Amino acid sequence: MSKNNLPEFDHVTRVLEGAELTVGAAEVHGVLAGIVCAGVKLDGQSWQGPFNDLVNEGFGLPSEAKIVCNDLYQLICQQLSDGNMAFSLLLPDDDQPLDERAEAMSQWAQSFLVGFGMLQQKLNQAPENIQELITDIRDISQVSLDFDIEDEESEMAFTEVIEYLRVGAMLCFNEFSKTASISTDKPTIH
Repeated sequence: MSKNNLPEFDHVTRVLEGAELTVGAAEVHGVLAGIVCAGVKLDGQSWQGPFNDLVNEGFGLPSEAKIVCNDLYQLICQQLSDGNMAFSLLLPDDDQPLDERAEAMSQWAQSFLVGFGMLQQKLNQAPENIQELITDIRDISQVSLDFDIEDEESEMAFTEVIEYLRVGAMLCFNEFSKTASISTDKPTIH
């Protein structure tokens, strides 16, 4: 995996299946993005407890899955914090059927909300646009998208929804990461 590129969707899927996890690649990426965007402390460790609770009943991950998930976490943090609008969703390749990609997108949105909701308890205090955004993501996660015809119009609609989710995640990160940056406070000595 290069410095700013997502790993192959199929590779992550194989690693998760090999670890006998019941979540897919889009779901894992969605949970991680939700946790990061909700304001988890970006210290490389604080994400692991909530993540393990959500995807593996609180147990740690097998080593290969842990490495892949840690790499995804690091990449998400980098993409969201670098200010280059580089954040991307981990979804099947464009050569896969649109129905399959739409299902993965829905799973990503649902998982994003789960990860986000686990850590962000003050959504009612967030700006109205963020509250509306979360409502929209919820609606996207509940939509069953069946494309009878895979044409340019369907592809464009799908791309627009992906872009909305991508930008929405960046907005959430910008809103909630302010309180979650790496702590530089020195411990109090008594």
